[in-house]
Amino acid sequence: MSAVAHDLRVQLRSFEVTLDGTDVKGVFDLKSLLVEGPVENDVLYAERYDDGKRAEVAKAMHGQVLHTDKYPRALFTGSATPSASRSGGYRVVGELELAGSRRPLDFEVRNEQGSYRAEFELKPSSWGISQYKALFGAIKLKDILRVELALTEG
Repeated sequence: MSAVAHDLRVQLRSFEVTLDGTDVKGVFDLKSLLVEGPVENDVLYAERYDDGKRAEVAKAMHGQVLHTDKYPRALFTGSATPSASRSGGYRVVGELELAGSRRPLDFEVRNEQGSYRAEFELKPSSWGISQYKALFGAIKLKDILRVELALTEG
């Protein structure tokens, strides 16, 4: 049996991002991560996971991968400067603390009619987070986390 990497969509339900001048701070409650379901070709198939499967995956995510009992929050500190390439957008540069390790993180934020949006990828192993494996390695999650942000002022 060959190993198959699965894509999952999870949603962070509790976080706070502040911008004070050019200073950006983010506090992300990792215990609020909610498993929505598997993704194939950028399409969510939530119906493939019943409540039991979602709970099983969430338990592994919190207990075996992110260790949210020990590291309940991720923190971002950095700065935002107006982006030269996008009208009303920002270039954000800083550090993300995740699972007790700090690593550099930078990304572009675009302004879409008052909603600030960004997409970027993280490699969890860069923060010392091991790739999740089950069934003796027959099932594993990819070592890539695609982050999509959508923030509004308020």
